Amino acid sequence: MLFLDYTQVKSCKLQGKDNKISGIIYNGKTFVRVKAFPKEELEAAIKECREEYLDHEERSKIATLLIKEKNGVGIWMHNTNYKLDSTSTSDDENHSSSETQSVSIAPVKSQTDTNRISLRQLALEMRSEKGVEIKTRRYKLKLYQHCFLGNEAVDWIAQRAKLSRPNAIKLGQHMMDKGLFHHVLDEHQFKDEALFYRFKDDEGKSIWNSSI
Repeated sequence: MLFLDYTQVKSCKLQGKDNKISGIIYNGKTFVRVKAFPKEELEAAIKECREEYLDHEERSKIATLLIKEKNGVGIWMHNTNYKLDSTSTSDDENHSSSETQSVSIAPVKSQTDTNRISLRQLALEMRSEKGVEIKTRRYKLKLYQHCFLGNEAVDWIAQRAKLSRPNAIKLGQHMMDKGLFHHVLDEHQFKDEALFYRFKDDEGKSIWNSSI
């Protein structure tokens, strides 16, 4: 499962055997929405996506996206029964316009270039299954839930945004300054060290939803 923002996908019209529907294109594949949730029910959408699609014996074999849309959250699945309708494009209100292309993060050449990067989108990717490892960690006999390591985050940011480690640290600090994540005890800035950090969206989650 990939957790994406609507700006990362392209809206389109898909042609079925007898009808046309709205769809999206991501990485050259077409997807149809199988379930929608109000934006306030993001956690419920994540839970259902994992339980009903990722953990399902058959559905888990099909590419699935969880997309944060303008007015809600949608579960989208790759569907080969529908083909791209090249005669029309969709400008669906829940997705980007037909002019919107998949987002890519350009290499940062200077500190001012970091302003061009969507910090919120970077945080979403960083928190996804292809992002940093988030789990319950132990330090001096105390457990810290849903944490990631600062040095692993620097690795990920540097690779994802094609940055040097010093610039990756600066970008991570920008994310902290925006309140996207913080040091678990609020005692450190963002550092290239094995310090524990937690995303704002993971605050207050149960320990039972995380591995040790």
